[in-house]
Amino acid sequence: MRDHVRRRSIPRLTAIATVATALIGLSGAVSSGAQAGPLRQPVPRAASRTVVPANPFTTRAMRTYLASRRGDITAALYDVRTHTLFLYRPGVTEQTASIVKVDILETLLHTEQHLYRPLDSDDEYLATGMIEESDNDDATDLWNEVGGAAAIARYDSAAGLTDTTPNTAGYWGETMTTALDQVRLVEHLVFANKLLDAVARAYELGLMEHVIPFDRWGVCAGPPAGVTVALKNGWVPIVDDDWQINSIGYVNGQGRDYIVAILTNGNLTEGYGISTIEGMSRLVWSRLAPKR
Repeated sequence: MRDHVRRRSIPRLTAIATVATALIGLSGAVSSGAQAGPLRQPVPRAASRTVVPANPFTTRAMRTYLASRRGDITAALYDVRTHTLFLYRPGVTEQTASIVKVDILETLLHTEQHLYRPLDSDDEYLATGMIEESDNDDATDLWNEVGGAAAIARYDSAAGLTDTTPNTAGYWGETMTTALDQVRLVEHLVFANKLLDAVARAYELGLMEHVIPFDRWGVCAGPPAGVTVALKNGWVPIVDDDWQINSIGYVNGQGRDYIVAILTNGNLTEGYGISTIEGMSRLVWSRLAPKR
C-alpha cells in the first residue's frame, strides 16, 4: 500500500453531514438477489410501493462484463430505497487492505463516545490522514491506540460483522472480511444505531467524502458530479501479478441511495483491479436508476 504524507486541513468532529435516521439491519445469510432481512424496523409504506430493481449483479450487461474480467471478485449492494440486498458470490473472504481503516476509525469513535469524550486534535489529525490520504503510519498509530485486533474484533461483533477477522499479528491490512460485512460496516455510518451517534457518523462520512483526488476511484465511477459519494479504497500487491483491490462506500443522489462493497484479488496490476471495480460500479449506477 502507498503511504501518503501530504496533509489537508483537519475537519472538526462537530462537522455536520446529512445522515439518514432509519435503522436497518442486514442480518442473516442471504443468496444473491434475496431480500435483506429480517429488518429491525418495518419497511415504511412509501418504500413498499417502490419497484424493486432487478439484481444488478445478474443482468446480461453485468454477466457479460464479469465474464471478460479475470480475478477473484465478490460484491454486496444494499439498495436503501427498496430495502433490498444483492450479493455476488456471497461468503467469499478476502483481505481488506486499506478499507479496514474505516473499521479502525469506527472503533475509535465508538470507544471515545463510550467514554463521553470527543476526539482530541492529535486523533483528528491521524484520522484525517488515515481516511482522506490512506496514510498507513496514521492507521498503525490508531490501530494500536484502540487496542489492536482484539478491540476491532469486539466492535465488529457488536456491529454484526460475522465474517471479519482482524489480523492478530498487527498487520491490519491482512484482516479478512466479506463484501457483506463491509456493507454492514458502512451501514453503521449511514443509519442511526446504538454504536455511533450522529456526530461520529457525520464526521467519518465527511472524511470519506473528501478522499484526495489521486485515490478517488472505484465505487465513485458512474455517479456524476453533485452526487454524494463517501468511499474508502484499498490496494496492495500480495505476490507478483496478484493485487488485492477493494472499494467500499455510500452513494446518494439522482434517485439512487445505496451502500456498496466490491472486493477483488488476482489482479495482474493495480490498474486492472481498479478498472474491474469501476466497470461494475458504472453498471450498478445505471441499473439502479429510478423508473419513470
